[in-house]
Amino acid sequence: MQYSSMVIYFMSGTGNSYRASTWIEEAANKKGVTSKLDQISKSCEKLDLEEVDLLGVVFPTHGFTAPWQVIRHALRLPRGNRKHAYVIATRAGTRIASIPFPGFEGTAGYLIALILFLKGYAVRGVMGLDMPSNWMSLHWGLNLENSRFIIRRARVKTDLFMKSILEGKRVYRGFICLFLGLILSSISLGYLVIGRFFLSKLFFASGNCSGCGLCANSCPVQAIRMVGSNKPRPYWTFACESCMRCMGYCPNKAVEASHSFAIILYFIATLPVSFYVLNELGKIIPIEHYLFLYNVVLNYIYILISFFVAYLILSVLIKNPFLNKLCTYTTFTHLYRRYHEPDTSLIDIAERKKV
Repeated sequence: MQYSSMVIYFMSGTGNSYRASTWIEEAANKKGVTSKLDQISKSCEKLDLEEVDLLGVVFPTHGFTAPWQVIRHALRLPRGNRKHAYVIATRAGTRIASIPFPGFEGTAGYLIALILFLKGYAVRGVMGLDMPSNWMSLHWGLNLENSRFIIRRARVKTDLFMKSILEGKRVYRGFICLFLGLILSSISLGYLVIGRFFLSKLFFASGNCSGCGLCANSCPVQAIRMVGSNKPRPYWTFACESCMRCMGYCPNKAVEASHSFAIILYFIATLPVSFYVLNELGKIIPIEHYLFLYNVVLNYIYILISFFVAYLILSVLIKNPFLNKLCTYTTFTHLYRRYHEPDTSLIDIAERKKV
């Protein structure tokens, strides 16, 4: 089949998925296919694909599945009417002692492919793509040599995948990752429901923060607010997807993730509050038949409220220089190397239309 036009929807924090999308754009342009990149963000504009005959969705893997923002975007797409589509989920590739280790995308690619299929798209390809691991809340960013090694391999794999797609072939990869992802689906669901909220409440700005607002202005899901009149500081809301853009691109390396606060949040979340509430509630009304449901709902509400209140308190206390230094020097992220795709600047990503 000969394609004439293509749109590539991408979500990217540190530039990995953006870079892969530019490779796809280049490959399409060489084949005479008019293409454009549109960034997935929090905007609710109507998506118009009438003049497009090939659709691509490129995004990072979060919690062994697709990020909520990408799931939401796929659900908002108009009916496909058998329009062709493909999906690429970038995953955390690493390299240790010159040995490359693949990432794991789990259900990420095939979940979005399933949504596209149910909306009437003809999914022609699904692939997991190793890009440098960028979860800087957890580990050091890769050095330049290892990053470029992984990126070079990813470029070759992307070009081969797109060559097949543009020639009208079908390419479905990652069935082993899909199988393992289904086994770990409870973890993925837990991440989407609770985990991403937990991670969003670990971020804070160290004393190096200048209050420039770059993190808030560049956040793809508008999850960061600058708070304070004299010296504004970033505040991370529940909308945060932990894409690591703020941490990877902060010019002062001021964005940290507090591991000590993570322990406090875990302790708060595991308090048996619902047990005591339900025990008292059971004395007033009969709840035996709905005990499990009441327990789940109460736990969920309690966790979200407790995270919000605890982080609100932290955001106030962190303004104290002594407490700020204490939080800064008790988190490993203060020691970690920061990462963003070597050839990608914030301006590069921002120039792409947000949809």
